[in-house]
This record gives sequence, C-alpha cells and structure tokens, in this order.
Amino acid sequence: MTQSIITQFLSGFSVVAILIIAALGLAIIFGVAGVINMAHGEFIMVGAYTAAVVGKLGGNTLVAIPVAFVTVGLLGLLIERGIVQWIYDRPLETLLATWGVGIILQTVTKLIFGPELYYVGSPKFLAGGFRVIGRLPFPWYRLFLVIVAILLLALVFHVIFKTNLGLEVRAVRRNRAIAGCLGIDTARVDMAVFVFGSGLAGIAGAVLAPIKSVSTAMGFPYAVDSFMVLVLGGVGNLWGVAAGAGLIGEAETVLSFIFNNVIGRLLVFLFIVVTIRLVPKGIFGYYERR
Repeated sequence: MTQSIITQFLSGFSVVAILIIAALGLAIIFGVAGVINMAHGEFIMVGAYTAAVVGKLGGNTLVAIPVAFVTVGLLGLLIERGIVQWIYDRPLETLLATWGVGIILQTVTKLIFGPELYYVGSPKFLAGGFRVIGRLPFPWYRLFLVIVAILLLALVFHVIFKTNLGLEVRAVRRNRAIAGCLGIDTARVDMAVFVFGSGLAGIAGAVLAPIKSVSTAMGFPYAVDSFMVLVLGGVGNLWGVAAGAGLIGEAETVLSFIFNNVIGRLLVFLFIVVTIRLVPKGIFGYYERR
C-alpha cells in the first residue's frame, strides 16, 4: 500500500505540471490587469485546435507550441484592443464580457471545425514510458509536461523579474495610480500582459491536446482548475501558482487513489474552502499595510 501511494505521489507531479501550465496565463492576466478572464478555457481550446491543425499539416507538439503562442496571443490582442481595454476598471464587466467572448469562440470554432472530436498524437520520440517504482510506467510525455511547466515558470519569472517590462508590470501590480504618475504607460502594460497571458494559454492548449481529445468544451475543466489554483495560491504571485498547483495536484492524485475520483475532488475542494477561510488572499497573497 505504501509503495502504491508513493507511486501515485510521483505520478502526481504530472498533474501538478498540467495545473501550472493551465493556470499561468490566467495568473498573469488576473494578477496584473485584474481581468476576470472567463474566456481562459476557450483560449486553451483555441491553442489545442491550433495543435490539431499543425498535426494535420505534418508538424508535432514542438512545432505547435510557438504557433499556438503566436495565434492565441494575436487573438488576445484583438480581444484586448476591441473590448477589454475599455473596462479594465470594472471587474464585473470584464467577467461578463470575457464570458461572452468565450461563448463566441466556442460557437465560431464549432462552425469551423464541426462538432466531432480531434485527436492530437504526441511526438514519436516521446512514446512509451519508464518505470520508477511499482509496475505502472511513467509516460515520457508526462515527463515532458513536467519539463514544460518548469521552463514556462522560469520564462515568466525571467520576464517579470529580469526585464524592464517586468519592472513596469510589478509597479502597476502594486500601485497602478502611482505607476502612472511616474510615467509608466499602464495601458501598454495591460495590453502586453493580456497578450502574453493569452499566448501562455495557447501553449497550454498545444501541450495538453495529446492527453485529451480536442473539442470545443475541453477548456472549461482547465479553466475551473486554474481558478482554484489561483484562489488557493494567491492572486498575482507566481510562487502561489506553483504552491496551489502542487497542493491541489498531489492531494487530488493521492486521495483519488485512496478513495475515488469524486471523493478525492470533494476533499480537495473542502481543503481549499477551509484554507481560504483561514487565509482569505491565498497562501502567497499580497497583504497591504494600513
């Protein structure tokens, strides 16, 4: 029994990686621009369909990643310039507007690709798996997802903490009014953040497509999990994304093995509710001095 739980714990790293990959784009947009992006799942869905198209043209996941980043990033730019830029200071309206955008994206995608499911294969060199502990093999593609999650986290950390744009983003995140008074173009920062976060959601769709059939409804579960990660870890903190994904992913994997999937998710949800009750802004949430 102990060996099986250890095996599940190791397998949980891939679930943690999936949650990090799915939540990063939302963390950037929600944490900095304050936009409750209800179309996040649809951005992931568009990234997955981009991977499907790349696959039809003979490419693989490695080719689909940059293509999905550019495609969904441009889509985010169009939405930000056309809708979101006018309602940044009205969070409830951003929720309703992006919810409507999500419905439109689902409808348009279904008109273009039809209702049938699409399947995206993983690269041939990532086929199969290896054994760590126990009898079940750990798939190479799951290890690839762990590596992608680490690289994306490193990329976002570099952009936020090692670039001039990142300095402006952090300034706007902490005090938008003062940042504007110091000459920072907050509108440009918001646009860059929305486009970058949208592109990250596109990457999420591209790398998650091989483990889930591609459909217009595939993004919703990832969007729900992404919001849970942000709420638990703390909005606007990258360490919170890693912590929230780690706790939810490992707990859900182990508890689902001990009990079943339904009870496992229920216990994780109760854990999140209790944690938020004790720590309202999340584990790594920002608290302002008064």
